[in-house]
Amino acid sequence: MNKIVTRRVFISATLLAGTALALLPQGAKTPIKIELFKLLEPVQEVLFPKHDSAPSAKEFGATNYLAIVSSHSSFWRDDLLFLKKGARALMEYEPDFMKQSFKEQQQTIEGFSKKKIGKNWLSLLLFYTMEALLSDPIYGGNQNELGWKWLNHHTGKPQPQKPFGALV
Repeated sequence: MNKIVTRRVFISATLLAGTALALLPQGAKTPIKIELFKLLEPVQEVLFPKHDSAPSAKEFGATNYLAIVSSHSSFWRDDLLFLKKGARALMEYEPDFMKQSFKEQQQTIEGFSKKKIGKNWLSLLLFYTMEALLSDPIYGGNQNELGWKWLNHHTGKPQPQKPFGALV
């Protein structure tokens, strides 16, 4: 339960910070962590591609959500370390991953998933992708309520009115 509460506080507290990172001018010096999210975006798109009425990870903002939630001090450090470790392992497995076509990326991810680190890393990344799909849009994922619309989910009331919360 503490993980859920701290993640909610974290998401709300860092929404503006994530937006600020997205608005950095092209070519500006950015933290190394930004490179991680450049790699995660196509991986999340392979894990959750556009299909019929289902939105893609990019459409519902999965990478944006993860960038926001992972920027806060309450985000589990071990998760962030493992996301980085898995990204390095993927790049060692296929150094040209970012240059590949979508079909080639799918094949790479399929092969990478057969390695223990690949299977565990993709599982964690899929967990956060699903969390982004189902979260309240105020926290940076589920943009335009695409996840809820796809699942025909009717949210409970009241919904959060502002992204900044406090622990009770």
